[in-house]
Order: sequence, then C-alpha cells, then structure tokens
Amino acid sequence: MAEEFCPHCMQTIVPGDSFCSRCGREVNQQAAPHHLPIGTVLRSKKGRAFLFGEVKGDGGFGLTYIAKELTTGTVVAIKEYFPVRCQPQRSRDLTVLPATQCQDIYRQGMHSFLSEASMLRAVGDVPSIVHVMDYFEANGTAYMVMEYLDGVTLRDLMQSQSRLEPESLLRKALPLMRDLERLHSGGVLHRDIAPDNIMLMPDGSLTLLDFGCARSMEDGKSMTVVLKPGFAPIEQYQTRGQGPYTDLYALCATLYYCLTGKVPPAAPERLSAVFDGQSDPLPPPTALGAALTPEQEQLLLWGMAIQPTDRPQSVQLLAQRLEQTLVSRQTVSPVEYTKQEEITPTIRDTEIPVQKGRPSLWQRYGLGLLLGAVAVIVVLLILLLLQ
Repeated sequence: MAEEFCPHCMQTIVPGDSFCSRCGREVNQQAAPHHLPIGTVLRSKKGRAFLFGEVKGDGGFGLTYIAKELTTGTVVAIKEYFPVRCQPQRSRDLTVLPATQCQDIYRQGMHSFLSEASMLRAVGDVPSIVHVMDYFEANGTAYMVMEYLDGVTLRDLMQSQSRLEPESLLRKALPLMRDLERLHSGGVLHRDIAPDNIMLMPDGSLTLLDFGCARSMEDGKSMTVVLKPGFAPIEQYQTRGQGPYTDLYALCATLYYCLTGKVPPAAPERLSAVFDGQSDPLPPPTALGAALTPEQEQLLLWGMAIQPTDRPQSVQLLAQRLEQTLVSRQTVSPVEYTKQEEITPTIRDTEIPVQKGRPSLWQRYGLGLLLGAVAVIVVLLILLLLQ
C-alpha cells in the first residue's frame, strides 16, 4: 500500500510513480526502525481506520505521524506515546516494550497521556488549541488523533527572520492567551509551551500544539526530558508547584524570543545570579531591539518573573493588561526608550506602575522664569512712567 500514497502529504498517487504530484517529493521512503512502518493501518475503538505516513516529529515523549482516516480521507496528525526515558523497543509485531525497570513509570505515563487526550477532546471547541479527534490504545502503547495543521511553527519562522514585529505578534497572541485561560479553567496545563509548539496558520492566527507530553510522566527525573532551557520556568525543574503561571512564563518567554531573536537565559541561571547578589541576566527586550512600549515590556517581564508568586496568577490578567496597551498604541522606538527609567522586571502585585521620563529643565522651572520676567518688565515700565 506504501506505493499508492505519498508518505509526506498522504496524497493518493498512481502506482509506479516515484514522485508525488502534490508535494513533489520522492514517495519511496523507509521508516526508521523505532517508527511505525509507512503504510501501517491501526483502528481505534470507535472503528476508525488510520493509514500512517512518515514521522513529522520525534521528541522525548512521543512520535508524531502524518496519517489519513481511510473512511473519510481526512488527513490527520497522530501522536504515539513513546517516552525515550523508558528505553522503548518496537518488536516485529509493532508492540512497544519499555525497559524492565521502567514498566511502572511507562504505565503511569500512558495513563496520563490518555487522560489528557480525553480532557482535550472534551474542549474541542477552543479555536487556538489543536483539536483532538480520537484516542486509543494499541501495540502496547497509546495514540492521540489530532487535526493536521498546515502552518509553520514559530521556531521555523524565526529561522528566516531576525525578529517579529511587536504589534502584529501581540495581537495574534491575545486570542491564544484567552483560549489558554479556558484550558486552565478546565484543569489542563500544557507545560511545554515553546516556539516549536506554536504554529502560525495561513490565516495569521496562532495554534498551540503538542499537548500530552509534559504531563505524561510526573516524577522528577522524567520531567527533565521535556524541559526547554530558556522557556521552562524554575518550578518545572522541581516536582511540584506548577500552575497556570507555569504556562504563562513559557508563553511570555516564547514571545520574548520572537520579539528579540534571542532565547532567554535559563531559569536556574537567572535564579542563581539573583541569589548571588547579581542582576538578573535577562536583558529587557528593548535593549535587544524590540520596539515595545514601556507598558508592554513591563507586562512581558512580569510574566517572566523568576518566582511563580511574582507573576500574574492567571493568563487572563496579563491578557487584559496587554489588550489595553494595544487599543490606541503608539510604538516607542528602542532609541526613544533608552531615555526612559529602567523598569523593574519583578512586580509583586497586580498594580503595574509605569515609569516616566525625567522632566526637562523647562518643565521644572519654565513657568517660574516666565513670571519673573514679566514682573521685571512691569517694574521697568512703572519706573519709566514715574520719570
């Protein structure tokens, strides 16, 4: 069956053709040994049959395939639970077997993987979140069927651009932030937000991808597998204390990266510097060329505060403040902003003071000098009249 479809885009091809008429790529391809063979067909409990193509993503917790539902012809993405830390091996009958010493962790992780798939399927009406269509167990592992998104990740987008324009990016981020708040209200945390997990769609919207990874194993050792230095907050280096503010840090760090072209310093590096009495090594975005207003910069740094308690405790709060800055925004250039007072990145309450520039000499003394000059002129006129 592999000769009858393109493993890259799932387009049906004429038997014997070597290249796909849609994507132009060569169709004769072999899967890696730990991947499902191209042409594999799996069925869910609901009776849906899925034809598997190539792997599009190979991460620490799973493999993501392009696939097609045979009944409808719908192209989908399917994530297979395949945690690297458990040293899984695929047998000839396609069964996934973890290392003996990892069997308990493997089962716990698969249970979490399926639980999140169930929760995400229940909130399938959230526009900015990838939709989960089905999930099932097979081959000793689990599978999550999602809509296939034909966009470009922010990570790939940044490979061709030095930085993104602030107003456009922030406006695109607002709907995503509101939808993320809806997920948090339903008890779902992503825990792996990063530029490679946010996709820019052809219509200009942003979609959050790759749920189910960060929660698939909860013990401290497994958590280190999914940490992305620069985007993971300090609490993710521990085994407790995570919440909506965890996703918020990662989202703000992703925006920081897109606005500046620089990956933020890792959270432990920032914390260590502060404990040693040094300044936070996180440069303000405007210092790296981002044309943000002072208010927008302060909001971004608020979301990236080192300690969880110093950040907004909900995405909604930050989104509301950010939206206010975009209602009637005038871009402040980096040159103009260097004249402003430095903004402290750590904010401990919900009131966000905005530092203003120092008053000029005219603003301080101009009115007094003017009145003095008028008084002198009046006195001179009186003296002239008296002569």
